[in-house]
Amino acid sequence: MRIARVFLSVAVIVSTALCAFAQDAPKKKLIELGWDIPTTGYIREHWQEMEKDAPFDGIIYDLTAKNDEGNGVASQSLFTSEPWKKEWFESCVRDLESCDFQRYQNNFIRINFYPTPFDWADEESWKNVCEKAAICAWVARETKGGLCFDFESYGAEMFKHDPSTGRSFEESKQIARQRGAEMCEAICKEYPDVVVLCLWMNSVNADAGRSEYPDLTLRRGGYGLLPSFIDGMLDAVAPETTLVDGCENGYYMNGSAQYDRAACDMLLATGPAVRLVSPENRKKYRSQVQAGFGFYLDMYSNPEGSAFYRGAEPGETRLDRLVANLRSALAASDEYVWVYGEQKRWWTPENAKSNDDWTSWEEALPGLTDRIFGLADPAYELKSVQESVLSDPNAENLCVNGGFSDVDANGMPASWSFWQIETHPTGEFKAVDGAAVIEGAQNGCFIQSVEAKPGETFLVTGKVKATGESFGNFRVRWQGDRHNWVSQTLDVMVYPDFDAQPDESGYVELTGFAVVPNDACYLVLLLSASGSEDEVVSFDDVKIYRAQKR
Repeated sequence: MRIARVFLSVAVIVSTALCAFAQDAPKKKLIELGWDIPTTGYIREHWQEMEKDAPFDGIIYDLTAKNDEGNGVASQSLFTSEPWKKEWFESCVRDLESCDFQRYQNNFIRINFYPTPFDWADEESWKNVCEKAAICAWVARETKGGLCFDFESYGAEMFKHDPSTGRSFEESKQIARQRGAEMCEAICKEYPDVVVLCLWMNSVNADAGRSEYPDLTLRRGGYGLLPSFIDGMLDAVAPETTLVDGCENGYYMNGSAQYDRAACDMLLATGPAVRLVSPENRKKYRSQVQAGFGFYLDMYSNPEGSAFYRGAEPGETRLDRLVANLRSALAASDEYVWVYGEQKRWWTPENAKSNDDWTSWEEALPGLTDRIFGLADPAYELKSVQESVLSDPNAENLCVNGGFSDVDANGMPASWSFWQIETHPTGEFKAVDGAAVIEGAQNGCFIQSVEAKPGETFLVTGKVKATGESFGNFRVRWQGDRHNWVSQTLDVMVYPDFDAQPDESGYVELTGFAVVPNDACYLVLLLSASGSEDEVVSFDDVKIYRAQKR
């Protein structure tokens, strides 16, 4: 019980702190990438269809143009010897400017680090690459987009130390850091507040970061020079720039705990990713690098027996498992999750002769589009959950005494317990005229729990009224089979509409939903209040519904 109280203390304190900045926290964003990667010309012709059928906040695209001889050049082949001219890409800017995007507000140019063989010491080649990267940054700036770095070696192992050059590993690290600085400087000079979404950064070398001697692992690794290149980027990064470690290893994660652990590995001061950063850049890393995740759709559509297969947990479908893991990835990320697909398509391929030539993701996983729309837009999902309850004639309010008319001998709402912060136990908890009232509590809450099963969706509703500077909200938490707190990063905060007009009694509505995580057996609803000793928060008409399975 003591441990539970400590966890609850932290939860309510955090809840109060969240009230101050919840409205300013960045919206979580789902970004599409796949074998159906479009060009700007395709986007110009099909952006309405794409936004309608592919439920994302943005896309990663291939920046392609024609050179003076009419031959194609592309950002996915940046590491070639041919110089570029900015004017070749003016048509790409016009393509994107012609689109009246409603959803796709976060689009990224894919830059592959897939080199034709040239040495890290080749000054002219690196100057050329940096100039082309700056052109990509210019297009991104003009179209209010970002850049996507794919460091994967599709052939030549660019980031693997090559002893045949005659350089020591330490010398190779120094020159890789120099090149990272040069590229980042060129980009930031053109577009200082750019977002660079990397499909991975130091997360790919986490094992080395956990070692007492990282260089022993990096010296032999396929991406052993990447931490030095990233260090160079940090040397030159503008203060306004955001870098994202997209953690492609997210493909293989299952359950919130694995995503949470990976986010800690990327960002904690003592984590393996930060240990691979030079001491002088660690403060900059922790302030300008975000944790993101890659998410591999084919894991959920491949046949059993595939090396890339994710099955369902008991009592759920593979689509349920996909949505649960994607929700966990979003919860653990700072802002971005990129969703990768190979064998299926979100939109008609450019060269398809008929619909028989390709299969959509919606056909492969019926209901996927609607479910991802909900994850990308919580208001959309909330509306869907509300409709499922309203359309269910058997919907049952599971909250006991949510109208607070039943009062025990101590003047407390029956069937409710309460808690307040132990260091400032100044609050009074009581039932008054059919409402649950918290008076004078710095931090406190009424508490009730209901049984729940992993994957279930619950709708919670109610009303709150607060005086002065006090504040009231709902918090949904989770307990396991021993009533121990679980999945604390998946707590759900439900706030009143800050712009809503109170009703004639001074109440405003609270409405939210929560999806039960894998390790939970109970949903715990906290009617939370914070304020000073002369302020009052009241709750009324609280309801909890189990929504129909979507």
